Amino acid sequence: MLGGASPIHRQHLKQAVRICVGRHSPLGTSIHSICHFRHTACSNLHSQARTPNHIQTSAERTSPPAHAHAGSYSRNPVARNPSMNIKQAPTTANLDGYPQEVVAAIDTFRGEARVLADYEAVEKIKDVPVHSRYFTDRESVNRLAQDAAMTSRPQRALQVLNISHQLGCQLKPNHYEGIAYHLADRRHWILIPPLVTAAKHNCGRTTVRLLNWKMRALVESQRYDQLDHAFEEFITEGLHPTRRTFHILISGHLRNRNLNSAKQYMEKMATTGFPVDPSTHAVIVAAYRSLGVDLQVHTHAFEALRDLDGRLSTVVLNSIVQQLLDSGDEEAATRFMLAFDLPSGHGRGPGNTTELAGEYTSGSMSKRIHTDPPTVKPDAVTFSTLLHYMAKEGKLSRMLKLLDHMKRAGVHPDPSIVAALIRGYLAAGRSREAISVVAVMLDMQFPVAAGVFCSMMQVQPLTVFPVDVRRVPLTVQIFNALMSGLLGVVGLRAMRNLLRTMRTVGIKPDSHTAEILMDFLQQAQGAHPRQLMRVLRSFSSPSLLPTIRHINIILRSIVRREKFMVHGCGWDATAAKFSKKRTYNPKFSDRLILDTTVCHHPTAGLKLPRRSRLKSWFTPILQSVSRRAIQSDRATVALRLEHEAVVRSDMETSRTVFRNMLDQGLHPTIYHYATLMDGYVKMGDVQGAKQVLRDALDAGIQPNATMYTILVNGCGRQGRPEEAMRAFRAMIHAGIVPDVPSIDAVAHAYFAVGAYSVARRVLRELWAQVRPFPPELENATLRTLAVTFRSYDSNPEHGRRRLSKRQQRLLHWKMRAIKTEWMRFEQWTGSRSLSGEVMRK
Repeated sequence: MLGGASPIHRQHLKQAVRICVGRHSPLGTSIHSICHFRHTACSNLHSQARTPNHIQTSAERTSPPAHAHAGSYSRNPVARNPSMNIKQAPTTANLDGYPQEVVAAIDTFRGEARVLADYEAVEKIKDVPVHSRYFTDRESVNRLAQDAAMTSRPQRALQVLNISHQLGCQLKPNHYEGIAYHLADRRHWILIPPLVTAAKHNCGRTTVRLLNWKMRALVESQRYDQLDHAFEEFITEGLHPTRRTFHILISGHLRNRNLNSAKQYMEKMATTGFPVDPSTHAVIVAAYRSLGVDLQVHTHAFEALRDLDGRLSTVVLNSIVQQLLDSGDEEAATRFMLAFDLPSGHGRGPGNTTELAGEYTSGSMSKRIHTDPPTVKPDAVTFSTLLHYMAKEGKLSRMLKLLDHMKRAGVHPDPSIVAALIRGYLAAGRSREAISVVAVMLDMQFPVAAGVFCSMMQVQPLTVFPVDVRRVPLTVQIFNALMSGLLGVVGLRAMRNLLRTMRTVGIKPDSHTAEILMDFLQQAQGAHPRQLMRVLRSFSSPSLLPTIRHINIILRSIVRREKFMVHGCGWDATAAKFSKKRTYNPKFSDRLILDTTVCHHPTAGLKLPRRSRLKSWFTPILQSVSRRAIQSDRATVALRLEHEAVVRSDMETSRTVFRNMLDQGLHPTIYHYATLMDGYVKMGDVQGAKQVLRDALDAGIQPNATMYTILVNGCGRQGRPEEAMRAFRAMIHAGIVPDVPSIDAVAHAYFAVGAYSVARRVLRELWAQVRPFPPELENATLRTLAVTFRSYDSNPEHGRRRLSKRQQRLLHWKMRAIKTEWMRFEQWTGSRSLSGEVMRK
């Protein structure tokens, strides 16, 4: 299971990574080779941040600056030239209207032999007046730079500005502000700090707006180490920070899970003369997602809705709904959705949003929130949030209804909505529809690439969809959505084909692309941590640096191997403890892979010891994240908990880690409580695990099947199948639908004490809770039944989340039949309870 990928998988992986590497600079390539003017402290910025565009003001989002060249502005570079196809050179995309000599001069200006080549390029332009006017006329320079910013090589915009400066054209700072807007609109954050440096060099001064753009770029590229220095630049330049300056800083530190720094800048903001107002609450709630659900934050933000403009009100409500859905509290999310003004009466009356957000759950958070909302207009993010949640739950029919509401609300689809639709199709097992969505979008913009794509994916595309996707621009988000679903179905061949297509149409992979591949290799292939690190280093470039999510995948792989070394896996590992015929002789290594350190960030105190062979691979990745002052997130803390509680069985240290997480302002999730429960049951303390379950309930977290499965496993490992069945009954009584692991745990509990007929009866009776029982397995062996049943867990069917009363009664009846079988087994083995005998051995 942990042997890593097979040779054929390694071959596919090398091919996929080679395609990606062809589009990126090798690891260690400096940004100095990309931009002529640069800021030395910002030479390795991360260009793709996945956090939504929450902290922009309403004016900045809806329109470009007054000085921006409106004629050349387009949200989609391809839309401005629909006839462009893959045969055209990507180096001249969107600059076809300019003389080839001008484009060649721009490209030559950034050559390897920079000094000589730059001099020759400028001299050639000087000698031809018809060409030099593009670099000497102020408005022509502005138009050319903005058009260059919208090409597949946006660094050309900086080269245009540098050439024009050498030719004596004096641009104003507001021209640089307009170019910064266009770079930010396409999320080219890596280029904005060098642009601000060039503006100061060429104009002799900078502006508050330019410094705000630079600070925003540092936040989006996760260069949190530079935020304080960027704030000091206001003092150095003799400029006064605005409320927006402080909002960017507060948002950045909250997104980095640095609550103390965010509070400090809130105090500075008040001291500077900007007291906390409704817009500040909007910024806080929009950036609070990484910290978890906070009732007080939601309350302040919701009370401020009436004082916000329409756009900010929508952003606030979207953020609250997103965070509640992240926590699984559908009822509370639905109550907040009542504030949205949805068509056909949906959204303003009690219960009308049930079909949008799903069935209610009894979360204590929702019981404490009383909403009296103003009317808020939904936008594309509103529908995208709900669609992604429904796709995760596999509710395609609800998604289609919601898309109909979206059309009636007059909201047009964007890439995020199309990505959610693709995920919904894939979750429902309709991969042809998902592939067809991308094929149709390719056909509108790159017809030749569309034909090659359909041939590689071996599909005949459909043309009718719930929404019109033809005018939606193709983005890396759409390819990532298709990639994440197809990897589990097709394997690495899908990754290779999608990366080829992305390279053809000029779309670069982002950090999430690398994350998808690494997560697939770790979960589905059981890849070795070294292989995951190799993949990450292959994807890395100056614009795609390691993130905390990449580190979490690597650490998860290491912790998984540690758990296997300490506890083993499978039914036999437990059954050997209680078998009268077998001798329990564990051969698990006491030498763990990970060690701990007092330094908490960015790995939550986990580290590789000096003797580890993985250290040389992991150190550059860790240093890249540490240099940017990225702090550990809740998933990293959960891995530290798992290492301490489950691997090392050190519950005292685990509780200390848990308290430290709370002190940092991070709200625990159901996974943190489940990890603590798992640690207790591994130690044999089932009562301690039950107490953690009660603590989770008190904290407003509703237990799920995983938490009950941990209790069932704990009882089974102690050879107490009756206790395991009681825990399973409690899960049924709570209305939780049994899944593959929970049913497998019950069968395992009986198998461990030698009750093979009862284990078989468990699988046979409860099989229908997951899939219809295959008739061909009626006379199969217990091993065949177990292996087949577990295979369903790798591709679960989405559906009901809670049991009805009738379904609960039916399950209780089946469990009585299992209990009868168990009593017969005990009578056959003797008058005493076998589990009690086992415990006394």
